[in-house]
Amino acid sequence: MKKTYIFTALAVALTTTGLLAAGTPPEIDRARIDSMVAQELQRADALPAAERPDGETLRKNVTTHLQTVEMLKNEAFKLGLEKLPEVQSQFKNAEAEFYAGQYVRYLENNTEVSEADLRTFYDQQTRLVKLQQVGFATQDEARKAQELLLKGLSFDDLMKRYPNPDQQQMDQFIPPQMLPPELAGIVNKMTRGQITADPVAMNGQFYLFKLAAAERNPDAQPFNQVRDLVAQQLKQQRVQQQIETLLKDNGIEVQQ
Repeated sequence: MKKTYIFTALAVALTTTGLLAAGTPPEIDRARIDSMVAQELQRADALPAAERPDGETLRKNVTTHLQTVEMLKNEAFKLGLEKLPEVQSQFKNAEAEFYAGQYVRYLENNTEVSEADLRTFYDQQTRLVKLQQVGFATQDEARKAQELLLKGLSFDDLMKRYPNPDQQQMDQFIPPQMLPPELAGIVNKMTRGQITADPVAMNGQFYLFKLAAAERNPDAQPFNQVRDLVAQQLKQQRVQQQIETLLKDNGIEVQQ
């Protein structure tokens, strides 16, 4: 609650010192007040009902806050602070952050997800998998091992032929999200008993993986109870993908 309405602290402090009471407060456009009130009410939706603000009090606090910052802005202009190079740089950065946030919100509001998409995403997020793996120093060695599998060698026998310490560590169910991103994307598309079609390059080695088993997390909440949260998460994921594509298309390296 303190975080949500922290702006009132500044307004109240300045009011009690007489800064706003000394003369006529600046006139604030009604649309600006309406906009901030709407934002605060949206944040308050996450609070328990008993902690949500009274609408009239909130509007009064918002008005006082905007009058306060407007007056302080005017004082800064009187001193010519807006002309200082460092102030201009900070303003441009803040402006860019603001419009970037607006663009992200626009993408979220205009990203559609179907019911089938939600079900698939829910299944992926609540899935637990058990993998088997065999590691090789080179891609050529991994390809040769694949040929043995095609000739009838079982994956268990392949593991015995090329043992490594990590094999035992994978003998448990885990969410695919805990896997390295390059592997998680592959595993999400695999069915039980399936082996990776190509060697997976990770940490300087090449691996063949088999999806030994898959099940739904027994602690997962039913889809109908978390549908809205699933929709929000899926939209955010797709927005992130759109942003990463935009960055790559404009020569910006995306950090994973």
